[in-house]
Amino acid sequence: MNDEIVKDAPLNFHDEYDDSTPTIYQQPVRQFSRRVLAGAEEDVDYVPDTSMRILYNNKLRSYAPHKHSALEICIPIENEYKYIINSKSYTIAPGDIFFIPPDTIHEIECENEGCRFIYLFNISFLSHLYEYHLLAEFLKEPHVINTTTYPNLYGQIYSSFMAINDQYFMYENMVLEMSIYSRLLKIFSLIASTSSQFNPIRAEESKKKGKYDKFKTLINHINSHFMDEISLEWAAGYVGFSKFHFARLFKEYTDVTFYDYLLHRRMQAAKVLLADTSKTVTEIAFQSGFNNLTSFTRSFKNATGLTPSQYRLNKAFSIPKATDEDDEEEEEKASEE
Repeated sequence: MNDEIVKDAPLNFHDEYDDSTPTIYQQPVRQFSRRVLAGAEEDVDYVPDTSMRILYNNKLRSYAPHKHSALEICIPIENEYKYIINSKSYTIAPGDIFFIPPDTIHEIECENEGCRFIYLFNISFLSHLYEYHLLAEFLKEPHVINTTTYPNLYGQIYSSFMAINDQYFMYENMVLEMSIYSRLLKIFSLIASTSSQFNPIRAEESKKKGKYDKFKTLINHINSHFMDEISLEWAAGYVGFSKFHFARLFKEYTDVTFYDYLLHRRMQAAKVLLADTSKTVTEIAFQSGFNNLTSFTRSFKNATGLTPSQYRLNKAFSIPKATDEDDEEEEEKASEE
């Protein structure tokens, strides 16, 4: 191992940090920069009168197995950093956010130059919060948060830690502890929300949600199979209700009747086919879910004020005229009725 890498002595070690840290990342209160070890137990030297400490670490140095009551979080900025916990090795890459639970024996092997932020927080007060058990579940073992493990939350969590850095290193003789802990609580809240136990739906609403999920599945089916024969009786059976109960619930969930929704979906499809294809009106009628041209024309005119052929001409797209004379005559009859 490189001669510059030094293992911390296991007993009563008192380590004064040098001042090679960039000015913008020097500790906000200078006189406390040190580590105190008694065997493997580290007495975390928080910023005086606070419950936190954040380090900009750019030392080519390894640390012998040790533990502390603080939650430790490490975010490499340049080059990888290696933790060994319970004989398992964790190599964390730049941008990864690594959580080491409190009172966990961990060793650090630093084999490359680089820099990283190391956060030490006393979170014992959180045990009084109702949702703490969700965070405690997360902290039963080390966790890496990155774009692979938490793709939907990583950006928010990483940005929050960078904002914590800005606040921590902002002043020379004070720490914005409340502001920093408020951001940390937001991070913990995001993490807790991923727990399988986290369910914002109250028990009395579970049945209502179950119905909603059924209707959502039905809507998806209608959107994909509108051209098929779909009756109210069939749809009611699809979600497991009587047709009378179904009709009431469908309008409650969608604000329209079942037949109005089905007709609307078919009209949408017909408009697209009329504007963007050279199919005949009769072909479009059947592809839109209608059994005959007369009912299609009548429904289309009621919905748009135009017959299908008039709508096609009005769109003024350069589509080859495909409507034959029989279609036009049928449309005229339907529109006169």
